[in-house]
Order: sequence, then C-alpha cells, then structure tokens
Amino acid sequence: MRLGSLCTGYGGLDMAVEHHYGTTTAWHAEIDKDCSEVLDHHWPGVPNLGDLTTIDWDQVEPVD
Repeated sequence: MRLGSLCTGYGGLDMAVEHHYGTTTAWHAEIDKDCSEVLDHHWPGVPNLGDLTTIDWDQVEPVD
C-alpha cells in the first residue's frame, strides 16, 4: 500500500502508519523548512510536494 501525506510535519504519523500497516510513503506535502529537513533525512528520495494549495494533482503519483 502506498501512502501520500498532507501537512506532514516531521512525519511521526507517517512513521507509525508505515510500521503498523506496512505501507511505503510515495510523497509528502510540507512547507515548514525544519520539518522538511527531517523528512529528507528519514525519507531520502521521497518528494516533498510543498504547498498543497499549489500542487497540480493531475501530475501527482496516485496513492492508496
């Protein structure tokens, strides 16, 4: 199962969901600079889509 995360913060909920349900994170949407650095550390290579109000959702990888 693939997870997309909106207003991700530092990713604590995403970590729990990945661990409990065995999902993988396809992308995040987070604008806070410090939180984004934490996300880059824990999920290298997973795109941060940034401001969710400016995302072209037709171009975003679908998730479950």
